[in-house]
Order: sequence, then C-alpha cells, then structure tokens
Amino acid sequence: MKKIYFCLLIMVAFLACGGGKPRTAPGQMQPGSAEYLANEGVRHLNDGKLDLAEKSLLAALQKNPRLVPALNALGLVYVYRREFVKAIDTLNRLLQVSPQFYDAYNLLGTIYTEQGKYELAKDKFLVAANAEEYLTPENAFANLAVLEIKFEKFDAALRYAEKGLLMNRRFAPLYNLKGLALENLNKLNEALENYDKALAMITIPDPGYLINSARVLAKLGDKKKALDNLELALGKARDAAQKAEINKMIKMLEGG
Repeated sequence: MKKIYFCLLIMVAFLACGGGKPRTAPGQMQPGSAEYLANEGVRHLNDGKLDLAEKSLLAALQKNPRLVPALNALGLVYVYRREFVKAIDTLNRLLQVSPQFYDAYNLLGTIYTEQGKYELAKDKFLVAANAEEYLTPENAFANLAVLEIKFEKFDAALRYAEKGLLMNRRFAPLYNLKGLALENLNKLNEALENYDKALAMITIPDPGYLINSARVLAKLGDKKKALDNLELALGKARDAAQKAEINKMIKMLEGG
C-alpha cells in the first residue's frame, strides 16, 4: 500500500507549540524593553514576517538573554525557515533557562522528525508526553503518532493516537492521525470513521483531512462522495503542491 503523509511535518510544528502561535504576555510594556521587543517579534511571527520577527527577537535577547518567550519564538522562526541547527541551539538555550518548558521538547522532536532522527525525536516527545506538569500532553502524543507514521510503524502510531485521545477527545488532529494509522493497517472502515470525526470537529474543513477521507472512500468504492470531498478540498487548499495532488486524484477517479 502506498503510504500517504499529507502535511504531517507541517502539522507537527504547530502541535509542538500548543496550536501554532507563541504565547504573548498581556499588559503594558515599556517601548524598547526586552519584553516589548519580544512581543513585537511574536507579532511579526504570527503575521508570517520571519525576518522582522528574527530582528526583534534577537534585539530582545541582547537585552535579556534568558527571556523565555523570545527564545521560544526565535526557535519557531528558525524551524519555519528550516534552519535547524540554529533552532536546536536556541531551544537548548531555552531549556537551560526553563527546563520545564515542555513545548520546547515538542519542537525539538519535530526537528529531529524532519531530519529522520527517530530515537532523538522520540526521546524529546516522550519527555513532554509523560510530564505531569504539561498542560497539553495530547500534542506530544500526536507528534509521536506522526513520528511513527513517518517510519511506517503503524501499530505504534495507533497506540499513541489513542493515548492522546484519552487526554483530549476533542482534538481533531489525533482522529486524523488515528485514521492514517488504521488506513495503513488496511482497516478502511475504521479509518474513514476517524477521518469523519476529525472533520466534524473543525469549523472550516481541512483540505488534508478531506483528501484522506476521499482516498479511503475511493478505496471503499464510493467514488461520488470521494469526488465531493476532493472538490471541497480543492476549494479550501492554498498550497500549490496540495492542489496539484488533489487535481491528480480527481482525474484518476474520473477515469482521465
């Protein structure tokens, strides 16, 4: 069976930081202070302005090298730019200052996942997943499932997805990951059920979830519903490569 991993490594970076956007501190800040510059950097990061974010965050860290929000956000800047050596160094600096900042373990795990370093990635994810103080362990379990899927260890991926769902039954990515594991274990009806659960939990349909659902529907013989999902996915997709993949699937289902 062809192994499909739509957007997994993009998703894992978001899961690493509890949903994608770094935490910001409320209240008034003195312009030019380390905290002010860090907040400015986070704002640029959230707007996708990575160069401006890096500039502000480095300025903040010049004033306070131990400022955790700045180190966390700078680590994310480097991850999104795929500057992994800088990201690892920054996150290790963060953990020296704040050893219980478990999002950093998650983010390090995503880097090692992307680099294909299975043992290092798993070690970091397990630290976060098993930390009693960590408020969102479902993120770590989702990342563990992603890691196992990448290395085609689908029984392990299923186990981690199910462990994560024990922590949070309303976390759509875990149902999607459970579906991927089940699909690769050739349990198609169960896979479809989990993809449908993932889609039911989100307000705006996710193109990746729709693609996964359509793929299984096609395997189960429901070409009409598969095409409906793919056309909906095409309307929601923004990534050119993902659009090309959807169009390819539509063409195949239409017999072209």
